[in-house]
Amino acid sequence: KQWYQRRVAVGVNIVKSLKVALGVLSIFMTSAAIAITPIISSFENFFVNGYKFADELKLFIGTQNKQEVLAVLEAYYGRMKGKNLSWETILKMYRGMFSHDVGYPDHTDTVTKLDFYGNDGVCLFKYFVDNNDPQRNFVWAILAVNFVCFLFISISYILIAIVSRESSKGLTNSQNNRQISDRNRKMSRRITIIITTDFCCWVPFIVICVLHSLEVLDATPWYGIFSMIILPINSVINPFLYDDFVTE
Repeated sequence: KQWYQRRVAVGVNIVKSLKVALGVLSIFMTSAAIAITPIISSFENFFVNGYKFADELKLFIGTQNKQEVLAVLEAYYGRMKGKNLSWETILKMYRGMFSHDVGYPDHTDTVTKLDFYGNDGVCLFKYFVDNNDPQRNFVWAILAVNFVCFLFISISYILIAIVSRESSKGLTNSQNNRQISDRNRKMSRRITIIITTDFCCWVPFIVICVLHSLEVLDATPWYGIFSMIILPINSVINPFLYDDFVTE
């Protein structure tokens, strides 16, 4: 009988481990899909904000967004319904404006794509968007997921603290076990620190993203600070906090 119970316990543990592994794999695959989607060429029209053309082509100076390029093309080709033209079509029309004779330098091939990960001089996820960004809904969806995850984690930790305190209250009262009381106090303090650090790193960032999107303020100069300092700090602190939390 004991042998059978041990086998059942081992089977249950294996099932639990597989569920955890499947959950981790699902999260990893979802994160990878979100990260890779903006650089897939099939979604270029959605995630590319503009192109920088060769300096020798005076009609296109600096980095041009789609509206600016279409304005030049319309002046050359005449009035057209170009609002929904793909970047591929636009680039073909752009190359058709210039000579490609043998013996002359062809500068039309010198183009640099301004894609989703290179909008603010920082090669990271583009969280700061405005009303004209084609990726606005995509970024808002990711911010919403981040906020929901923060709420879920915070509520889960609060419930852990409440259940732990209630379950040990009777034992503490009956046996006057100060060690259990101290352990629960430390765990509650650690949970508070975890929630506070997550809040301080993510919630202000999300609020600034919202204000920037609503054009209440221009937060572009702050993007480097948030993406290179504040958000990574949260990732650096968490392993130490979680290690102590699991130990307690």
